[in-house]
Amino acid sequence: MSIRPLNWINRFVAWYWLGLLASCAWMTTVCWLASEDLGTPEPMQYALILLGFTLGLIVDDLCYMWRWHVACILHIEDVLDGVCPDQGGEITDSAVWRWYVKQGKPWWISSKRERPHVRFQDAWKRMEDYRRAMKRAVKNRGV
Repeated sequence: MSIRPLNWINRFVAWYWLGLLASCAWMTTVCWLASEDLGTPEPMQYALILLGFTLGLIVDDLCYMWRWHVACILHIEDVLDGVCPDQGGEITDSAVWRWYVKQGKPWWISSKRERPHVRFQDAWKRMEDYRRAMKRAVKNRGV
């Protein structure tokens, strides 16, 4: 698999995660100083629990986003190759997930996987169908 840029992470979400980490770091620092002044480790423990929860939340979001990214790429490639039977109006978010699950939920797409030889005209027609379906999906979402 080739290394792709991290364009699958939304900037708003990245700034949100950075804000969460910054607030947890600030809280950990304040609770560390409070633990020293009070002579008890409880404030520091609460801050570390919150920091662990925040890191877990970020890792969970990253895993979900990565799986969605891989599912979309897999679906697009397989529709263009004619392996996936989805056409036109059948191309939806739920169809992407169904195809991803049917393929075994891979964490990455092997560059050495078998792909059929497809005529250019057929792939072009499927790509136009896919583009129209994506335009319709964006229009229906009201984005």
